[in-house]
Amino acid sequence: MSKVAQQEPTDLSRRDSRRTLMASTVGTVLEWYDFNLYGLAAALVFGPLMFGESGIGGTLAAFASLGVGFLARPIGGFVLGNLGDKIGRKPILMFTFITMGLSSALIGLLPTNAQIGIWAPILLVFLRIVQGFAVGGEFAGATLMTMENAPIRRRGVFGALPSMGTGAGFVLATIVFALVSALPNEAFLAWGWRIPFLASVVLVVFGVIIRSRLPETRAFSDIKEEEKESTPVLTAFTKHPTAILRTIGLVMGGAVWGYLIQTFSLSYGTAELGMDRTILLWAIGIAAALEMATIPFWGWLSDKVGRKRVIITGVILTALFVFPFFWLFNTREPWLVFLAVVIGLPVLKDMIFGPQAAFAAEMFSSNVRYSGVSAGRELGGAIFGGTAPFIATMLIALGGGIWPLAIYIILTLAITGFTVLTAPNNQHKDLREI
Repeated sequence: MSKVAQQEPTDLSRRDSRRTLMASTVGTVLEWYDFNLYGLAAALVFGPLMFGESGIGGTLAAFASLGVGFLARPIGGFVLGNLGDKIGRKPILMFTFITMGLSSALIGLLPTNAQIGIWAPILLVFLRIVQGFAVGGEFAGATLMTMENAPIRRRGVFGALPSMGTGAGFVLATIVFALVSALPNEAFLAWGWRIPFLASVVLVVFGVIIRSRLPETRAFSDIKEEEKESTPVLTAFTKHPTAILRTIGLVMGGAVWGYLIQTFSLSYGTAELGMDRTILLWAIGIAAALEMATIPFWGWLSDKVGRKRVIITGVILTALFVFPFFWLFNTREPWLVFLAVVIGLPVLKDMIFGPQAAFAAEMFSSNVRYSGVSAGRELGGAIFGGTAPFIATMLIALGGGIWPLAIYIILTLAITGFTVLTAPNNQHKDLREI
C-alpha cells in the first residue's frame, strides 16, 4: 500500500469530517423530504386534482409525471456533476438545495385542474422537472463531500450516512403526509395536501444555514489546475464508459425494488386491494424510519467484510423475497403488510443501497468523480427507478397477476448482481490515487 493510502486524517481533519458529515446529511434529509413528497402525492391526490381523472387513468398520468422528474435527473447529473468537478462540490450542493425547496413550495401553491384546466398538469410537470434536475446533482455531491474527507477504512459508513437522508427524508415526508391525510377527505383534497409542500420554505432557510458552513473536500482541493478537465462529464463518458455502465447496473435492482414499495404499493394497496391509505403510509413510514439505522449499518458492514459481499447477499435475498412480499401484501392484514414492507426496505433493499455510494465513487478518479457517479446513478434511477411504478401499474392492469411484475424485478436484481461481481475492488485505495 502506498504512503498516501496509509495516511489517516489528523485530529483537525477528523473534526472537519464529522462537521461535513453532519451538515451534508442534514441537508440531504431536507432535500429528499421535498423530492419524496411528490411520490406520495402522485399516488394519492395528483390524479384527480391535477389531471382531472380518477381511477387507473389518473394514477397512470400521475405516475407518468413522477417518471418525468426522474428523466430530468440525468440532465441535472450531467450539468451539475460537470460543474461539481470544475468549481467544487460545495457550491453545487447549495444550488441543489435552494432549487429543490423553492420548486416544492411552488407545487403547494398550484391551482388545480378544476381551476385552470390543462395548465395545472403542465405547471406541475414543469416543477417536477426542476425538482428532478436539482436532485440529479444531490446524491453524488453529498456523498462525495463526506467520503472525500473520510478515513479510507470508513468510507462505506461515511458514504452511507448522507445516503440515509433518502430514507430519513422519506420518513419526514411520510409522517407529515400521514398527519394531513388524517383530515376529513374533503379538507385533505381541498387544502391539506398542500401543507407539506409549503413547509419547504422553512426548510430551505434552515438548510442554507447548515450547508453554507461546509468545507470543500480534500480530494477536490488536491487536484492541480492542469489536471482539471475542461469538460469533465465528456471525459467521464469517453474515458470511463465501463464505470458509468457499471454504476447504472449497480443502482438498477435496488431502484426498481425500492420505488415499487415506496410508491406503487400505495396505489396498489388502495385501488386494487381496498386498503386504508393511512395504514400503508404508516407502514412505509416506519420502514423508512428503520432505514436511518440500517443504511449506515450496511455501509459500516461493507467496510468490515467487503462491499461486494454485502451487496451480493442483498441481491440474492431480495430476489428470493419478491413473491413472498406480494403474498404477504395481498393478505390485506395490516401486520403482515407491515412485515412485508419492513423486510423489503430496511433489511433487503438497504443491503444493496447502503454500500452503493462508496462502491460507485471508488470506480472514478477525482477529476471526473462527481460527473461519473452522477451520470451513472441518475441514468439508472431514471430508466429503472422512475419508470418502475408506471411499469408495475401497467403490468398489473394487463392481467396475469403478480407474475410478470415479479419476473421484471428479479431480472433487474440479476443484472445488479452481475455488475457487482465483475466490477473492480478499489475499497482499500485512497480516492486520490484511483
